[in-house]
Amino acid sequence: MPGLDEVLYYLTGIYLLLKQKQEGFGWLDLTLRGLTRSFWAFVWCLPAFAVIWASWRLYYLASMPAETPTGLVFFIKLLVVDIAGWLLPLVLLAALARPLGYGKYLATVVTASNWIAVPFAYAAAIPFALTLVLPTSAPFAGLLLYAVFGASVVLQFRLVWMCVGKQTLLAAAMTAVFVLPPMIVGQELQRLLGTLPG
Repeated sequence: MPGLDEVLYYLTGIYLLLKQKQEGFGWLDLTLRGLTRSFWAFVWCLPAFAVIWASWRLYYLASMPAETPTGLVFFIKLLVVDIAGWLLPLVLLAALARPLGYGKYLATVVTASNWIAVPFAYAAAIPFALTLVLPTSAPFAGLLLYAVFGASVVLQFRLVWMCVGKQTLLAAAMTAVFVLPPMIVGQELQRLLGTLPG
């Protein structure tokens, strides 16, 4: 598993790419080994996910009967939803790579997108943490969450745009794959697994 120094090194590259600096690629390990290791980013996101899950549990309980069980199984279900949301866009992008002719960019896009997910996860956890500490802050936290989501979409586009040689249409299409399928499938999975308030 990559240590903190290694993760920060990669995030420096991500930051440079977001500033449209080509040297950012030099900070990323774009080999097959680097691609494989980039999936450790999910583990680095787990503390942020735990905050989100804890907040979601309180939101869920507020809308359900008092005896509703929300133990370990509830959190495992949320983990499954997040794993699916992480992997689904990557599977779709891999499946479409050859038909749409962007295969040479795929490894770079996946590696960079895996690492940018780490700051995205911690930024998203902030509004949820607010609701844990100050339950009355829910309206403000909701607005903040929308702001974080909007910023993450813009930054995801900028990153993918750099990774695909500044091809705007391709970057927009790939960004849509990163955003829309996880939202749709995630909601359906939550409904199927029973983690949405009824």
